[in-house]
Amino acid sequence: MLRRVLIAFGYSALTILLVGVTFALVAYGNDYAYDFSTHKIIQKGHVILDSLPGNLKVTVDGKELSKKTPFQAAFKVGTHTFALSKDGYWSWQKTLQVWAGQVTLARYVILLPKSMKINVMDTRKQIVAQSISKDHRHLAYVTGGDNSALYTLDLPSGKPVKLYTPKVAVVATPTTAGSSAEVLRDVAWSDDASHLLIMSQVGTQTVYRLAAASGGEPTDLTDQYKEDFSGLKFSGSNWRQMYWISPEGLRRLDVGSQAISAVLADKVTQFWITTDRVLYVQETDTGRSLWSLASGDKHQELIEALAQSDSYDVSFATYRGEDELAVVPAKTEVGTLYSDIFGNNPVAKIVAHGVTRASFSPDGHLLAFTSPTSITTYDLEQSLVRAQLVSYTVTDQPGNLEALNWFDNYHLLLTRSGRLYWSEFDGANRVDLGTGIAGLPSYGSSDTKSLTLFSPDGDNVRIEQAIVRP
Repeated sequence: MLRRVLIAFGYSALTILLVGVTFALVAYGNDYAYDFSTHKIIQKGHVILDSLPGNLKVTVDGKELSKKTPFQAAFKVGTHTFALSKDGYWSWQKTLQVWAGQVTLARYVILLPKSMKINVMDTRKQIVAQSISKDHRHLAYVTGGDNSALYTLDLPSGKPVKLYTPKVAVVATPTTAGSSAEVLRDVAWSDDASHLLIMSQVGTQTVYRLAAASGGEPTDLTDQYKEDFSGLKFSGSNWRQMYWISPEGLRRLDVGSQAISAVLADKVTQFWITTDRVLYVQETDTGRSLWSLASGDKHQELIEALAQSDSYDVSFATYRGEDELAVVPAKTEVGTLYSDIFGNNPVAKIVAHGVTRASFSPDGHLLAFTSPTSITTYDLEQSLVRAQLVSYTVTDQPGNLEALNWFDNYHLLLTRSGRLYWSEFDGANRVDLGTGIAGLPSYGSSDTKSLTLFSPDGDNVRIEQAIVRP
């Protein structure tokens, strides 16, 4: 009898031990721990740091750890300051908020080399305009002066190709009419990078030409269709279709069928091209409204009453399957984010004040509202996790902001008062990249391994490739 009792007791003890160990492991896996200072069980939060390059030294709250990146550990709830460093690279430091039972991710860390390898791709006396393709694999630029021309350059390591030379002046004769010299003004890529729109000035006339990126003589659209195409833009889904605002309203040019549409919408003051539709502002008797024009010429009113303004800055993105639209009226300088904009119940949130531009990150989870002196970044991802607005306002910026581009989904390339800067989305870990050229921003490569920069070289402009990581 005693033997049976001892066996039963042993099994019970073993069961209790296994349950206890299992509970302890589950608790440990969920970052529960015993706090010896308060003698209470607390739940910590988890921090994960990843980096490019890897194997970086990790310092937490001023204490250097033996671990290196990639790094993960549990920390008490609150703020902790993390620093990463490696010889030959600019160091990284950030204060992160740790939440109970949640994971704080910093997988976006990139340390720039202090001495980046620079490849010079071209040097010109003057560059008056430039455009990068949507996939960041092709650069087009217009040179001025005596050797004016349009060039293309395959990134990151191609050679410049002269695509078009402007027409020279023709002196009138008794039997032929003369013409003014052509002056190249601007260039833009189609979304698929197969064609370019070239805008130039011939006397008092603005001329638009359509050029194949593969070469050949461009088509003079202005002469062929006898239209003033001022403001002409490629469609997002088909390079053969282009839109512009004629005196009668918004219209479409189809070079495939060689046809011009009837008026698609009247009293249009502005329009923007997205991947699959056109957004436009229409003047009504009660004010201005924002509309969408989709395939099949289907119109949808998105915002019934825009804040009254002569112009607007608009940025569009899709995040987690939901369409997002940012609007900044020039007059009010108030940044508003519209979610589910094409649905039945769009939601509007005023995110920033005193701003002039809006720009989504490539994946759409970050939205930067900017002014010449500040950046306010709205984090859609963290706002969903926290169930509240998460934004970062940065005002300690050197000089005035002249251009902003996204390097990847977390890093910004900024031109401020003629200097180039790299920073994270919230302004942290800013690196001065050197002197830039007004009106010529910097870009990240398609593989996010290099930068394309326009730098001064005496009286010339140098197009450079700067290697961020091998």
